[in-house]
Amino acid sequence: MCVNAEKIFFSVEKVKEVSMFTHIRSSWSILLALMVATSLVSFAGCSSDPEVVEKIVEVEKIVEVEKEQPKETIIFSNLNWDSALLQNSIARYIIENGYGYPTDAVDGNTVSLFPALQDGTTHVTMEIWLPNQQDVWDEAMKEGSVVSVGSSLDDNWQSMFVIPKYVQDANPGLVSYKDIEAHKDLFVTPDSDGKARLVSCIAGWKCEQVNTAKHEVYGMDSYVKLVDPGSAAALFADLEGAYAREDNWLGYIWGPTKTAATLDLVVLEEEPCPPGCDPSLGYAYPVADVLIAVHPSLPARAPDVIEMFRKYDFTAASQVSAEGWMADNDESLDNTAVWWLKNDDAWKAWVTSEAEAKITA
Repeated sequence: MCVNAEKIFFSVEKVKEVSMFTHIRSSWSILLALMVATSLVSFAGCSSDPEVVEKIVEVEKIVEVEKEQPKETIIFSNLNWDSALLQNSIARYIIENGYGYPTDAVDGNTVSLFPALQDGTTHVTMEIWLPNQQDVWDEAMKEGSVVSVGSSLDDNWQSMFVIPKYVQDANPGLVSYKDIEAHKDLFVTPDSDGKARLVSCIAGWKCEQVNTAKHEVYGMDSYVKLVDPGSAAALFADLEGAYAREDNWLGYIWGPTKTAATLDLVVLEEEPCPPGCDPSLGYAYPVADVLIAVHPSLPARAPDVIEMFRKYDFTAASQVSAEGWMADNDESLDNTAVWWLKNDDAWKAWVTSEAEAKITA
C-alpha cells in the first residue's frame, strides 16, 4: 500500500524546522526518529519524484535534544525573629512557585547562621542588620565569602533603653539613659538584686553583645541588671504584659514589629551614632541597613533569583501589616506569606511576568 508523498511533505518540513533548533538526548527518541525515517523512506518508494525522496530522508538529520537539568535546592537562614521568618516564607513561595527551585531552611540565630552562610550551609539570609553585624560583615566582604544582593525593612529602629510613655508621663525627669540611676527604684523587681531590671536583647543575637558592651561602657553594673528574655516572643510578652497592667518597664525593643507599632513607647536619649560608628562603644543604635546576602555560589546557578532579590523591597509597613494579620488570626508564617502575596501587589514589581503568572495561579 502506497502513501501519498505529498501528504507527508508538511510533516517532514516541520521535522526539519524542529531539528534546526532542538536536540534529543534520549536514545529511545533517536531510535524512534530512525524508525520514522525508515518508514517514510519506504513510503517514498511509491513516489517517482526524486525530490520527495530527498526531502523525506532528511528527517534522519534530527539531532539530540538536551533535557533540562533539575534545579538545586536553595537553603535559607531561618533567623529566629518574625520579620526574618516571614520574609523567608514569602521569598521561598516566590522562588518555588515562580522560578521552580526547591527550597529549605536551617534554624539558628545571628551568631550561628552568619558562618553558615559563609561556608555554604545556607545560601540566603534575608536580614543582615548593619551596623550590628558590621565587624563580621566587613571581614566577610573582604574575603568574598558573602554577596549583597538587595535590602529590606527600610523604616527600622532599635534601642536598649525603651519605656512605656505612661512611665515617662509619671516621671518627667526620665528622659535620658543617664537618668536611669536616679529612677532605678521604678524598675526594681524581686529578682533584680535591688537594681533596675532591664530586659535586654536575646542571647545569640548581635544586639545582645552590643547591649552588654554598652552596659559596661556606661558604668551601669551597680544599678542595672541585664535580663535575658530567652526569645523574641518572650520579650514582647514581657513588655505587653507590663503594659496591660501599667507596670514600669525598661528594656530593648526594635521595629518594625507589631508590638512597637501598637504600643505607645518612648526611647530614652543617648549620644547619636556618627556615620560608621560602633554603637557598642557608647552610642544610640542608628537606623540600620538591613541587607539580603547570599553565598557566592548562588548568582551563577540561580541568576533569575538574584535578579528578583535585586528588585526586592519589603517595607516596614508591609512587615507590620503582615505580622498584625498573623497575630490577629493566629496564623502560621506560611499562611501569612500567602495572605500578603494575595493582598499586596508590591511583589509583582520584583518578578518576571512569567513568574508572576505562576505565583498568581
